[in-house]
Amino acid sequence: MTKALDRALLDAHARGDTGALIGLYAAAADASGDDQAAGFFLTQAYVFALEAGDARADHLRHALVTLGRDTPAPPTG
Repeated sequence: MTKALDRALLDAHARGDTGALIGLYAAAADASGDDQAAGFFLTQAYVFALEAGDARADHLRHALVTLGRDTPAPPTG
């Protein structure tokens, strides 16, 4: 993770800016280049998205499924 991204995450935590945290953790996952780190950052983004009722939660869950960090949702209907 870059220093700028790390600082932005710390600042968003200090402000309690959940929307920014979701995006920043997702960006950290994209920038990580490592499945282990990407999984951690995506999980953080996903948890914040779930807590906030943010629409990005579905996309983040799909990314976690792709990494093997979650299971696909059962079919509905």
